[in-house]
Amino acid sequence: MSEPRIIVEKANAVAKVTINRPEKHNAMDLQFFREFGPRIDELSQDAEVRVIILTGAGRSFCSGIDLVGLAEVARDSASATVLGQSLSEPFGPLQSVPRSLRACRKPVIAAVNGFASGMGMSLLCLCDYRIASEQASFAPGFIRMGLAGEFGITYILPRLIGFPFALKFLSEGETRDARWAERVGLVEEVVPAGDLMEAAQRLAAKLATMPPIALGMVKELLYQGLESNFDYQLQSEAYAASILLRTEDFQEAVRAFLEKRPPVFKGR
Repeated sequence: MSEPRIIVEKANAVAKVTINRPEKHNAMDLQFFREFGPRIDELSQDAEVRVIILTGAGRSFCSGIDLVGLAEVARDSASATVLGQSLSEPFGPLQSVPRSLRACRKPVIAAVNGFASGMGMSLLCLCDYRIASEQASFAPGFIRMGLAGEFGITYILPRLIGFPFALKFLSEGETRDARWAERVGLVEEVVPAGDLMEAAQRLAAKLATMPPIALGMVKELLYQGLESNFDYQLQSEAYAASILLRTEDFQEAVRAFLEKRPPVFKGR
């Protein structure tokens, strides 16, 4: 039996999700596509988890799709049919990866420990926060394979780093270092390699103290706002407030303010 592609470790309301294929630089194969989306969906519904950290095993974050492995799969007609469905079906195993990350109600932190390329680049863009090791590097990869993009990178990247940088980066396909990624806004923080998980855990611990329902709504409203208009957002915020004002967490926040103490949120 092959090793699981996704390893999940839970502690202190934080789930660490590790892409586990270090010998292949965490390249994505069909097994990865089948495992990843369901695991993220499970964590999104897990009341004990408030924050997710996504990272890679070994020296790479994720080198993208496993072209060699998929070429071998494609030689078998039955497997090739499965592969074709994964690539083309809107809710197939491959498409479930970006959809699950975008739909996840929990904050997702990408701890970029090394090389990220192609769909691995798309994967980190789909996360809500990005912290990179000084040893991390970033390569879009698609253009060098005669491709344009996958996992929604052509939608997300311009919104992260601006249209001119995104166009240049995807069109030229050159590998960039962590300081470039920080400068253009692809990652929020660059830290020494040995400090990466500590930095990610520190951010996760801070987010885990926030009211979970409100935190999920912040994420949902902000992503909705990328495609919305001002009046609709006003209505959406009012609707969110009508829900949040009835939560126990809001009442706890009021009590804590009056009692001059830190609030303890329960996600209710």
